[in-house]
Amino acid sequence: MRNEKSKVQSGKSPLKAVAIVALVLMALSTAVISVDAHMPGAEAPPEFELEPIVIDDGGTEVEITIEDVGNYHGQMCVCTCCAFRATQLGLSEIWGAEIASGEDVDASTSATTLFPTREDIRIISRLPTPGSRDCFQYVTGTGPGLETNTKGEYKIILPDGTEVVNMSNKNLKKVSKSNTPDNFRFDVCRISTGECFEVVVKEGVFPDDYFELRKKVKFGIPENATDEEKALFKSEWEETRDTFLTSPDWELFEGVEEPKEPFPVGGAIFFSILVIGLGLLLGLSLRGKAR
Repeated sequence: MRNEKSKVQSGKSPLKAVAIVALVLMALSTAVISVDAHMPGAEAPPEFELEPIVIDDGGTEVEITIEDVGNYHGQMCVCTCCAFRATQLGLSEIWGAEIASGEDVDASTSATTLFPTREDIRIISRLPTPGSRDCFQYVTGTGPGLETNTKGEYKIILPDGTEVVNMSNKNLKKVSKSNTPDNFRFDVCRISTGECFEVVVKEGVFPDDYFELRKKVKFGIPENATDEEKALFKSEWEETRDTFLTSPDWELFEGVEEPKEPFPVGGAIFFSILVIGLGLLLGLSLRGKAR
């Protein structure tokens, strides 16, 4: 009897194995087309150099890199990269001069610091996506699983004024179906003074058909995307992510002026000599005519 039972169990094992494999393949297939996926098969970013965001967290200097944010979110996607660059710019615009001079004063402790204090940072985002949420929560210390000494503030308020309180992945993906370039606006504020800087992504950073393709590929709206459209969106997604990683602020955001290149010292000396030389020649010429 024991042998027969053993044979019966052995006979069922291949069927169980097939069933398990089928379930795994089904799950993987669903993950590929699910909006939970980031960008399956995306190429790695090119080489880039981004300075970390440096803040004071209750007396502890904290450096936050784009890699930190990417690891927290699960990938350096378009939204995490955009949010990281927006935070960098906003903090530099609000605290920049004081950071450079080392004269920033934390209003809550009256202690002199060299960096923005985390508890003095408020970020109001128009963008309801998990990627941007994870970046802003990482910076403000308000996200799950983060051990911080202090916390700032983070809110999502849509362009129509609606505040998104439920920040779960499921709800954000639902709300983000109709995202447009107008969602890529962020207020970076200093709580102690009320000063804010609005970071707005420039027109042209996103390809013209980016958001239309995103609807089709991620949500099947108004219809499922073709293979060609999926490939095109993947390419545009990579291009846009890389743009946020490698382009200077003045190419990404409104109201940022390109710094003027200083006149080369060598060129200035040459120009001065040229002017003096021409002046001497002119003077000699006039003296000759006078004679």
